[in-house]
Amino acid sequence: MRIILGAEEGPTSRAYRRRVVAVAAVGLLAVVMGILAQFAQAGSAPTGGTSPGETPTAPIESHPRRDAVPAAAYSTPFVRPASPVATNDPMAVGRADAPVVMVEYADFLCGYCTRFARDTGPEIVSRYVDAGVLRIEFRNFPIRGEGSDELARAAWAAAQQGRFWEFHNSAYQAGAYTPAAESTPLGYARAAGVPDLDRFAADMASPAARQAVDDTVAEGVAAGAEMTPTFFVNGKKLVGALPNQTFFDEIDAAAREARSPYPMRGYGQLL
Repeated sequence: MRIILGAEEGPTSRAYRRRVVAVAAVGLLAVVMGILAQFAQAGSAPTGGTSPGETPTAPIESHPRRDAVPAAAYSTPFVRPASPVATNDPMAVGRADAPVVMVEYADFLCGYCTRFARDTGPEIVSRYVDAGVLRIEFRNFPIRGEGSDELARAAWAAAQQGRFWEFHNSAYQAGAYTPAAESTPLGYARAAGVPDLDRFAADMASPAARQAVDDTVAEGVAAGAEMTPTFFVNGKKLVGALPNQTFFDEIDAAAREARSPYPMRGYGQLL
């Protein structure tokens, strides 16, 4: 930046010195504003597992059930129920006394949920669930319209006959997020080996199925889930189809804290 001198000004004049100070102040202000702008841009970037320009998940604001949930629920912190883990939950896998519990809120029409189910979930199961370290509890969180609701009710109906995880794998492996004529709830149930398909259809259409899905959506909103997939690893919230190693690191950290006599985060703070 050049300093333009008047006819009567020189490097030793008072006017010159004032102009130097003013120019320096303007330059410093420009640097500070640039730094603040970079922080603001970084803070608005999407949460892990996304590429520039992509939207990783659909916000809960788009879901028609949002209006039915009390506004106060959106600011309620996630708290693990004080009651023991239900050992007969057909939508859970892993030991009920596992030191780490991961609650997953997902939508069968969510592409990022599909990525997790196909690529990351099996690795987590073989590495942690099979070793007795982790329990995964699935929660239906349909936020993409009637198609999502229908698949959520179908998953619940399959669970009534003990075939939830088979239905889960069938739907996600088939790519439910790209519907095709043969990709129907009944088709997924048949592939999952649901024994009584007539009962499955009746359960799927029942008020109990709708109520069960409504309940998990309300629970998810109260927990702080706003998009899919959302996970809570011993209370710590993770959002999106994150890299496998991110999940491994969080589960390892939660397991260490669960075994510590002085747990410092998540569920350990509340029990």
